[in-house]
Amino acid sequence: MKIKLFSVAVLFFINLFFSAAANAQGNKVIIGYANFSPTYATVWVAKEMGFFEKYNVNADIIFIRGGAMGTQALVSRSFDFIVAGGVAAIEAALAGAEIVIVAVPSNRMDQVLVARKEISHPAQLKGKKIAVNSLVGSAILAIKIMLHALGINPEKEATYVTSGDPATRVAALQSGLVDATGLSPPFTLTAKRAGFNVFDSIPALDSLEYPSASLIARQESVRKDPVLLDRVTRSLIEAVHFFKTRKTESKRILQKYLRLQNQDELEEAYSLLSARFIDKPYPTIQGIKTILDWSKHPKAKTADPAQFIAPQFVEKLDKEGFIASVLKK
Repeated sequence: MKIKLFSVAVLFFINLFFSAAANAQGNKVIIGYANFSPTYATVWVAKEMGFFEKYNVNADIIFIRGGAMGTQALVSRSFDFIVAGGVAAIEAALAGAEIVIVAVPSNRMDQVLVARKEISHPAQLKGKKIAVNSLVGSAILAIKIMLHALGINPEKEATYVTSGDPATRVAALQSGLVDATGLSPPFTLTAKRAGFNVFDSIPALDSLEYPSASLIARQESVRKDPVLLDRVTRSLIEAVHFFKTRKTESKRILQKYLRLQNQDELEEAYSLLSARFIDKPYPTIQGIKTILDWSKHPKAKTADPAQFIAPQFVEKLDKEGFIASVLKK
């Protein structure tokens, strides 16, 4: 009850603050992003390099911790759009929230499993403690999918411990409080240097589609403000191409938002993520099915994956040649 009351209070003040900001700014568009991970670089690039402004979107980007809280803020109209993992959005939609995924710049998991030095083979993770940032959302689901791919029952043969941000989880590994965790770059490099074992090659996951940092909108926006959604989608598509082709400037943006000074860590983050970003960020049926297949919601097994996506915005930009023109730059 205390947790629910706290969440309600947090959302009340978020809504109050951003409602006041919206009134003051008129046509200001508030876009939330749910994590400080390189996977979210597209929204940072779109803001820093002026792509939102180029396409006439007066956008502010605001961090909100986690996809679940970001989704609540979207539904409560504190944000106009969010960029978050697809899990929270789909779970919220299954529960009745009228939201959809519009674009998916990265359609692969951005985490890998990292284990203590003594664990040299994935099978040794059976029965071990695994640090996660939350017991709900994209991050823990990614870990469960990885464990399953390694032949470990993620529900019965692992214990999950909430340990906060990546740096805190690495510290928990170093102290022996947990046996493994999931990390994305650049923390993967930190883990390798510390001598931890990084299981970053799981063949069963090579072709698995998984909506990571996705553009999520209310269905009302899709119906009533398609022009704005078109402009936001254009901004993110151009940001993807910029990130993949303008390494020096993109690394500076990563440095700013991730607060990294180590050049090797910046290189790790850039090189891995630039290879995963998609020029045509269609939200896919298969990516949604990945999440529905793992969902415990009673409606998940019979839900139509198409109801969770609005691919028409990327499709329109693809058909009219916008994406092709961006790729020529």
